[in-house]
Amino acid sequence: MKFKLDPIKQFALFLSVMTGLAIAFNPTSQVLLHLVATLGFGLVLYWFYSMFSSKHKLIWNTIITSLIIFLVLDYGSELVDVVYPLVATFVAITLKFFWGWKGSPVINPSVAGMLIMAGIVALLPTFENAFISWWGASFQGWVSLSVVLAWIVLGLRKWRKWPLVASFLAAHAVILVLRGMETETIRFIFADSTIYFLAAAMLIDPKTSPINNRQQMIYGLLAALMLNSLMHANAPHAELFAIATANIGYMTMRPVKKKKKKT
Repeated sequence: MKFKLDPIKQFALFLSVMTGLAIAFNPTSQVLLHLVATLGFGLVLYWFYSMFSSKHKLIWNTIITSLIIFLVLDYGSELVDVVYPLVATFVAITLKFFWGWKGSPVINPSVAGMLIMAGIVALLPTFENAFISWWGASFQGWVSLSVVLAWIVLGLRKWRKWPLVASFLAAHAVILVLRGMETETIRFIFADSTIYFLAAAMLIDPKTSPINNRQQMIYGLLAALMLNSLMHANAPHAELFAIATANIGYMTMRPVKKKKKKT
């Protein structure tokens, strides 16, 4: 009997490996609490919502969303910092169950969860602004880079998202050059695993990104343009807003099914 995983489970395995290594290189109680507040809380919400939702939801999607939040949102150093992942996870999993357009989320739930959480805490006077550090997407240099590149080479084959990832990375590199970025800065960006994790773990979300090759290239270009525009304007959470903008752009590209007229 051959042991095979479908694409969703392969992606969950990739994120689990990233999570395990991130914890191994940062073995602190804060990181473990952060895992409880994301993956642990996400699974609790999945169980609770499954009792009331009429639609069956795959537990693997909840695991994926929770682990992305775990790896991207900073874990903080104080006990009060657990509020950030709890709110982000609550929003993300709630959106997965109860909100969407034509059966699909409009924005990647993990992205929407972190952005909405950031907006909420920004209005609370006793809380500092959310810190989206991408700490778990880039750790120990070559270690995280090797894992992410291995996922791109081996994992994206079944997802058929190479045109998207390639167009985003190529457009991002060209725009950085046109912006006059120093060679060392560009080299650092593309020698770090963060940009590849953004492209191959978050932009490629199957329900919020296109399948058609031409649309994938347009989508990747839009994401790169938005990312650089926001970075140039020093906008907070530029990467997340760029992903959200690309997601919304994809919604406009989706064909609208016309109702057949009754004769």
